[in-house]
Amino acid sequence: MKQPVALILHGGAWDIPPEELEAHREGMARALEVGRRALEEGRSAVETVVAVLRTLEDDPAFDAGVGAVLNRAGEVQLDAGLMDGHRLDFGAVACVQRVRNPIEAAWHILRHGAGQYSLLVGPFAEAYAEAHGLQIVPPTYFLTERERERFLRLQAEAYYHSSQAFRGNRAPRGTVGCVALDSEGRIAAGTSTGGAPYTLPGRVGDSPLPGCGYYASPWGGASATGWGEAIARVLLCGEAVRALESGMSAQEAAESALARLAERVRDPEGHPATGGLIVLDARGRFGIAYNTPRMARAFWSETTGAVCEV
Repeated sequence: MKQPVALILHGGAWDIPPEELEAHREGMARALEVGRRALEEGRSAVETVVAVLRTLEDDPAFDAGVGAVLNRAGEVQLDAGLMDGHRLDFGAVACVQRVRNPIEAAWHILRHGAGQYSLLVGPFAEAYAEAHGLQIVPPTYFLTERERERFLRLQAEAYYHSSQAFRGNRAPRGTVGCVALDSEGRIAAGTSTGGAPYTLPGRVGDSPLPGCGYYASPWGGASATGWGEAIARVLLCGEAVRALESGMSAQEAAESALARLAERVRDPEGHPATGGLIVLDARGRFGIAYNTPRMARAFWSETTGAVCEV
């Protein structure tokens, strides 16, 4: 029996404003096509996830790479993580400012860390990436006028908590993530982000942390987006994959994990924590759940064809 191949990706869960819907939809469609071609050409799940996330990092519509939000110092700081579900290996980087595609640095660490290093941060991660031939760019490469203007607006506020960003369109962007199932039955998951808007320099959220912003096992994989500190508290993606292992469908696993997030964590104003996640199981079945006004997501399999929704 032929092994199914499948792909699911997201571009963030928040109140995406109407004027940005088309850019998100087009970005999802481009990245989905990159992933579909990779799987049909026989590329591995890990390679497919990297190709998809690299495409999204280069798209200014999302909060990953070009177009990322700015921290309180007015700077971009980027995180990315990648996991091979067959080997349970992962690679990740955090707080990088000069690596053009952080997901490529995470991939290199996954392949070469050999259990000695899996997560590198800041200038050390940048030096590692440069030493291994990855493209290094000036921090201004990632800066867009849209995010500079958002930064100035938030700077003028007396009080701002990052959890507020995902309940309304008060300057979040779309963290990006992907899960793929290849022709060998292997699953990989990854997430890349520019972090939360107007956060402290040096802050690391859920995205580069396995079990939090992404996770993969032989049973399936997941990638999350939303309020990172809340996602990390409940190990959102690990919880979703554990649900797959217990026999839940991909959709049930996504819904149950997100419900746990909302039930267990509240923001300073008492609102349930918000976010979204995508899930893909070893049979190529999809799960999508979010409790924000919108979530950019797309999926493809030979059965469903290509679907993009915002």
